[in-house]
Amino acid sequence: REFLEQPRWVKVGIVVAALIFLYNISMTVLAGKKTAISNILLLGLWLLALLFLFAFVNPGNLALDKMYWWFVIHLWVEGVWELVMASILAFLMLKLTGVDREVVEKWLYVIVATALFSGILGTGHHFLWIGTPGYWQWIGSIFSTLEIVPFFAMMAFAFIMVWKGRRDHPNKAALLWALGCAVLAFFGAGVWGFLHTLHGVNYYTHGTQITAAHGHLAFYGA
Repeated sequence: REFLEQPRWVKVGIVVAALIFLYNISMTVLAGKKTAISNILLLGLWLLALLFLFAFVNPGNLALDKMYWWFVIHLWVEGVWELVMASILAFLMLKLTGVDREVVEKWLYVIVATALFSGILGTGHHFLWIGTPGYWQWIGSIFSTLEIVPFFAMMAFAFIMVWKGRRDHPNKAALLWALGCAVLAFFGAGVWGFLHTLHGVNYYTHGTQITAAHGHLAFYGA
């Protein structure tokens, strides 16, 4: 079980460490000013930890095992990590460009909504060839084609905020880094994922260099 092959005692340790971290972060956020950005970041971090609990389920049936495996890996990458990424990007745009918080938060709500709408059922594109019922080919294909939308929205959001920004921030490196992450997330996770997400295409590309390129390029945007 790649990425989830730790012994049970190690997984328990990971959960304990995550709970300590989340308690610290949660108490800090609750003690301060509550904003859409901080709330979405906190939601993303808690969901990361909760989804890891699926790693404790290790069914003997290979199809079920793969389903639980993807409940962790896919819903991290194309679900809650997007919440974390979008909230951090929103914070950076707020500080670096000087655009009104209301504008930034409206963009953030759209990005989060599209990420969750497409990402949850988009998990089905990993169920194409693992022994699940045939309807997952259509569910996975349809919803995973929409997964490019939140990544495009994040890239558009970053460039529009810089274009409309009233602040000439001296930290150009941070600004360029934020823009670069958004662009590479769009191409790595969005475009490269879109290229082989339809089940008719994925039948021939699954496990090829396209899969590897998609995964590795996406992490440049993480």
